[in-house]
Amino acid sequence: MTITRYNLKIFKPEQLGSNDEAGGQRTRNVVQSGKLNELFPAISDIDHAQSAIDFAKCYPALDTQDTSTLLDAHTFISRAPNDPLVSLMLVESDKLNDADRLPEMKEILESSVTAGQLLREGLAGFVAGQDSFSRSFLQTVYSFNNRDYYNNVRLEKGAIIAISVEYSGNEDGEYPRFTHYAQLTSDNNVGARDGSVTFTPPVPFKTPDADVTINGDDRCTKLRYVNSQPDKLKFHGVSKLTEKASGKVLKVKNTKGDLLPAVNTVSESTDNAITLENENGDTSYVTRRTIKQATNNSSTYIFNIDDLLTSEIEVGVSLAPQVKGYLRPTIRLSGSSVVVTYSSPPPEGFISLEYVSSSRYSVYQKDGNFPANKKITRGTIKAKFGTQNLLERDGKLYSFDNLRQVERATINYETGEISNSAIEWLALIENKTVQTENSVEFALSVRNPILDTFYVRVSTTADVLLSASANAAGVITGTNVNGTIENGLVSLTFGAAVDLTTLRYDISESVRLLPPAELYGLNPLRIPNGGQVPIFAAWETVSIQHSQNQVVSNPQVNQELTIRDGARFVDITDSTGKSLWTVDNQHFQVDLDNNKVIIKSTFADFTAPFVLTDTLGELALVTQVGSNTLTLASNLSREYPANSDVSSVQVIGDLQARVGKVRDMTAWNNNWDKDGAPATANLNVVSFPIEVDNETAVNEEWVLIFTSATAFRCVGERIGQVATGDTVNDFAPVNPLTNKPFFIIRKGAFGGGWNAGEAVRFNTVASAQPIMALRTTQAGHSQVDDDKAIIAFRGNES
Repeated sequence: MTITRYNLKIFKPEQLGSNDEAGGQRTRNVVQSGKLNELFPAISDIDHAQSAIDFAKCYPALDTQDTSTLLDAHTFISRAPNDPLVSLMLVESDKLNDADRLPEMKEILESSVTAGQLLREGLAGFVAGQDSFSRSFLQTVYSFNNRDYYNNVRLEKGAIIAISVEYSGNEDGEYPRFTHYAQLTSDNNVGARDGSVTFTPPVPFKTPDADVTINGDDRCTKLRYVNSQPDKLKFHGVSKLTEKASGKVLKVKNTKGDLLPAVNTVSESTDNAITLENENGDTSYVTRRTIKQATNNSSTYIFNIDDLLTSEIEVGVSLAPQVKGYLRPTIRLSGSSVVVTYSSPPPEGFISLEYVSSSRYSVYQKDGNFPANKKITRGTIKAKFGTQNLLERDGKLYSFDNLRQVERATINYETGEISNSAIEWLALIENKTVQTENSVEFALSVRNPILDTFYVRVSTTADVLLSASANAAGVITGTNVNGTIENGLVSLTFGAAVDLTTLRYDISESVRLLPPAELYGLNPLRIPNGGQVPIFAAWETVSIQHSQNQVVSNPQVNQELTIRDGARFVDITDSTGKSLWTVDNQHFQVDLDNNKVIIKSTFADFTAPFVLTDTLGELALVTQVGSNTLTLASNLSREYPANSDVSSVQVIGDLQARVGKVRDMTAWNNNWDKDGAPATANLNVVSFPIEVDNETAVNEEWVLIFTSATAFRCVGERIGQVATGDTVNDFAPVNPLTNKPFFIIRKGAFGGGWNAGEAVRFNTVASAQPIMALRTTQAGHSQVDDDKAIIAFRGNES
């Protein structure tokens, strides 16, 4: 049969709303086009005051009484809300099924953020309700070239961490396993060894001290980064063209969307050095070199480095190359190359690798013959006095006896002499002459910098202080200093030789503070990237469209109205948003060949005013996503004006009701994941195929369990038992939500020879698939009183 607009419908689930029962199976209740609050409730004053997140499940469907096919069905948000405080997106996941309700939809959203790379194990035990830990715990463990390294780590305000209790074997009654996700609420003394770091929400259970043994494991309380696995979810949103477009590059307002409400604050970071921190948390005099590569949608990046300093013995600073940024890759050495591998491709920008250069530094181990032309690099000494590890600070070495700091030796960095000959030590050494530079590149220490707060100062070799600042575009200017900030990478050029160990900079950053989970029943800390998610992706489809409206005044039969050439969609709606379109063109007829609409009635049954809308549009493939650009695989077919909509498309696939493979088994053990041995009888679906149609079939796994030679009961994996039947009659179990059969098995298919306990398994596939829409309302006051968004649903006839 011919598929028309009438056959493409979006059905509601069993329940809408914000309670835990919202969602569920598809019903026959259609989402009425143009009618407000069909999927989401109205936004209340409380929603605007404190923010809100609303979920809605619905079912785009091909609704025919046969098995026609809608090819490459797809859906997208064709119009975003006008209210700047409200956003709408579709969340795509292969985990979403027909039975899912609100708790399962929330779990789908949270499943992409999990506990990740280990920061520290063996933390002191937490008590229930504790919301802070000592800054001294912040050492990160990372792997380089098959070796673990410990390094002090900076955790900025707003960062997400995971505190977990982990051990092997059976569950312990006193210390159950759990993973607690928390957000840092202060960066008290971050970058120093002392002080504490606070977080929210507090730890819900007590955790074991480092020396507590559980099933033979100790050091069970762990601190981890979090992993974001964006490939588990896809987010589809809509943006606007910021200028007209006709070629391959689209300039858009945004390529990310706010999945969660958030409050933005500013955090200051002052007196940052580009030299390495040593293992004590103090600043050393070691400067690293920085090299970069542009990202290219790959997960692996290879840096060829001829002057990489490595050593089998450890000094007081880490020699392992590091990559700055929120994402934590695996780094390994392969010959003279450093291989950086991410769990998923990083966003557009640069990968900046920092390393210690062998052309400037070398490793020295005490042997009595200190090189005459060298000096010890401050902050790099690793020393031991007997069995005691010593701390280097302010030109001296200290031990700690009963928590009391005891001076053990003084250091002469220029001569390489340690005053106590009994101390064993090693360190980095460098030439005595001051190492000067005329340029430098380094990665900023913050994730979301406010560029015009950047201020840098550095001393020349003649001890003259140079300084510069940046503007909002990241252009750095000053006396004898200029440069840029791009994607978090600072590039500076100096008009005089400088000592980089004296370089310090200040920068402020924007920090997103997420409201507490109690407001939504959704843990915002387990949402990718704090809720700022990509709404476009490379190698995904977008729809570009522009709609034009004209008022239809005093409609008369045979009145002709002009529409634009090449219109993809044409409609007339009344004041309530109701469409006047009918299959038989009762009220108007569209003549695309002549670019006109012919009025066929006076619209007597509808409410004026009437609006004629024609929409130009096309689909295109995205090959690259920038912060405000989309690059397409080919030029657009026409020019689109500024403010046209650009929508990310969720491709559902072909929609057609069908039946999967039919299998029979000697017994049913309630195991939906595994089939049993074949039965003696079988269902003859060659001569008598199981019948379904687009109107009634559902997405479900079915089993017929024989209770005798002729009787059976029918059970769905998600729906449960729906009916009983026998082999002497046609079997047509009724779907109570549609009052029509899920499927029909003709009696001739059963044959004979069945035994009690045997079973027949098969699955049915509906011509409808569930999608998840999510609306976010930011806190604030809005001047928009009447607003709506539009979800488009399309496909092609087979």
